[in-house]
Amino acid sequence: MSGPLSGIRVIDMTSMLSGPAATMMLGDQGADIVKVEAPSGDQVRSMQRSDDGVPPTFYSINRSKRSIVLDLKQETGQEVLRRLVEDADVFIQNFRPGVIERMGFGEDAVRAIKPDIVFVSISGFGESGPYSGQRVYDPIIQALCGLADIQADQDTGRPKMVRTVIPDKTTAVTAAQAITAALFHRERTGEGQHVRLSMLDTM
Repeated sequence: MSGPLSGIRVIDMTSMLSGPAATMMLGDQGADIVKVEAPSGDQVRSMQRSDDGVPPTFYSINRSKRSIVLDLKQETGQEVLRRLVEDADVFIQNFRPGVIERMGFGEDAVRAIKPDIVFVSISGFGESGPYSGQRVYDPIIQALCGLADIQADQDTGRPKMVRTVIPDKTTAVTAAQAITAALFHRERTGEGQHVRLSMLDTM
């Protein structure tokens, strides 16, 4: 694909919404996105079904990508991922803090293969603190950041959710912008950065 990010390769280890939507935007701008899925697949695949068995949501946030299934519990899967990293510019993951390290692909391990890579970590609540290891969902972020309260019913005062997953989408836009900024920094300095952002901080 042509575009301003043509020639940039992204290893996309993300699932659900915020990470995949971020890399989708980069792909729309010409980046080569390689989506890496476990044998169980991205959880979005098991959401509401369409005629061909794949939910429309999965298509809408995973367009402009190539895909590969790797079992990272096996050495062969790990070796394939290491080879993909060799030619990558960006490595992005949105596992809970500590998970990617246990898989053997934390920042140090990835940077040992590709020193100038832009390493991206998206989390729900950040990498430390009492909620850091908890599962995160869009409604929880809406509640904790105050968005549901801002939308409260005028008569009852009861908080109301925004149904269009605003935290996921806002985090995706913020991540995509931060990644392009980190790539611009690398172009100027040769240094790869670690981009860290949480959905709660974003909101």
